[in-house]
Amino acid sequence: MVFHHHVHLQSTISMILLISVATTTSCAWAFSTNFISNMVCTKKKRFATPIFQLSPPSSRCFTSAMQPLSMAVSAPSAPSVSSSSALSEEAIKTSSSSVSPYNWSSIDSVYLITCPNGDPDSKRITRAKQILSDVGLIDKVTVKEFETDDEDRIRGCYTSHLSVMRDHFHSAATANGRSSNQHKNAHETKEEWWQGFFPFLNGNNVDVQTEVVSETNKNILVLEDNIEVTGNLDQSVLDAISVFIEQKEESWNMILLSYIPYVPNLQVSKTSNNKSLVKLSCGIGSALGTTAYIINESSMKRIIQQDNERGFYAPIPDLMAELFPSSRYAAYPTPFLRAPKMASLVNPQLDDLRELLFQPPLVSAVQSILATTGLSTNALLPITVVALLVVASLAGKTSLDAAVELVSTGSYEGNVLIPFISSVFSVFSLGILAQGAALAPKPPPEQLEGPADVES
Repeated sequence: MVFHHHVHLQSTISMILLISVATTTSCAWAFSTNFISNMVCTKKKRFATPIFQLSPPSSRCFTSAMQPLSMAVSAPSAPSVSSSSALSEEAIKTSSSSVSPYNWSSIDSVYLITCPNGDPDSKRITRAKQILSDVGLIDKVTVKEFETDDEDRIRGCYTSHLSVMRDHFHSAATANGRSSNQHKNAHETKEEWWQGFFPFLNGNNVDVQTEVVSETNKNILVLEDNIEVTGNLDQSVLDAISVFIEQKEESWNMILLSYIPYVPNLQVSKTSNNKSLVKLSCGIGSALGTTAYIINESSMKRIIQQDNERGFYAPIPDLMAELFPSSRYAAYPTPFLRAPKMASLVNPQLDDLRELLFQPPLVSAVQSILATTGLSTNALLPITVVALLVVASLAGKTSLDAAVELVSTGSYEGNVLIPFISSVFSVFSLGILAQGAALAPKPPPEQLEGPADVES
C-alpha cells in the first residue's frame, strides 16, 4: 500500500498523541476529580482517615478548659485495649518469627488504631497485622481499639489519635514510676544496711545517687487499620529516616510514611542532604491523611496542649497542618498508602472514586511528579488540564482529517486504527474533566468556621 507524505505525518502525530494521552490521563484523572472534590468540600468531607471515638465516649478531649501540660501527659488514659485477632493469628506468628529484612530501630513505639464495631468480620485488622508482620513491625505494635463516633465521624478520628498520644505518655509515666520505686527501694535498703553497722551516720550523709529521669524525645509510629503497601519499602529509606532523626539536621515534627497527593495547595520539595525524604507544605484544609506517620514526643505534647486549650475544633490532619506548617516531611517514595479497596467508614459514596485514585502505581507516580517538578498541586492541575485539552484537540483533528478523507475519496490511505484510537482518547480525555466535576461531592449545608460551630 502506498502511503502519502501527509499520511505519514498524521500517523506520526497520532502515535505521539497516543503516547502523550496514555501518560497524562491517569494523573489528570486523579487531579481533576479529587482536586475539585477537595476544593468544594469542607472539613467535614474527609476520606483519608478512618473514624473512631473513645470507648466508652468521653468528653475529656472535647472540653476547652485549660489544663497544665503535666496533667495532659499523666492523666488516666481512655479505655482502649491492646489485642490480637484470632483469625490467622498462627500464620502471623509464624511469619513474624522469621528474621525481618527491615530495621525499624529508630522507632520506639508503634500503635495501630482500629475500630472493632466497624470491622465485624475482622478483615481490616487481620490484613493490617499481616502487613505489619511482613514489614517486621508486628512485634512492636500495640493495638488500640475504639468505638465509632456516629454523631461526628471526624471528631471520632481526632479523638482516637489524641487518645493514642495521651496513652503513650501515661504508659511511659507508669513505667518510669515503677523504675523510680525500684531505685528508691534499693536506695533505702542500702541506707539501712550502712546505718546498721554505723548508727552514728545519718542518712543525709550517705552519698547515694538519685535517679533523674532524662528528658527524651522518643519517636512513635501511628498507623490506621486501612493501611496498604505501595511496594516501595526499602531499607535505604528507613536508614535515611534514622539518619535524619539522629543527626537532627533540620527541625521536624512529623515524618509521613503515607500521604494523599491529590489535595489543593500541596507542594513537595526535595531535601538537600537526603534523597529519601521530601518536605511537605500545604494549607489548613488540605488533608494529607493519617494512615501512617512518625511523630516525636515534643510534637505530641504540642497537640495535647492545643487540645487542652481549645478542645476539638478541626480534623486531626488540619490541626497538624496548623501546628506544624513547615516541619512535616515524608518518606520518598512512601512505603504505605490508604488501601484503595477498603470501604470507608466516613463517606462510602466515594469508594469507587477512591478505588481509582489510590492505586499504588498512580499514587507513587503523582507523588514523584510533585517531588520532581517542585510544582504545587494548584499549579500542576491547570497544566494537566491544558495538556489534556491540547492532546484532545490534536487527536480530534487527526480523527476529523481521516473522516474527511474517507468521505471525499472513499478510502483512507493510512492505518485506520490510529485515528480511531485517537478519537477514543480524545473523548476520554475530555470526559475526565466532566466526570471530575460530576464526582465532586456537593458542599454540605454546615460549614466548619471555628470552634463555636462544633463545640455544641
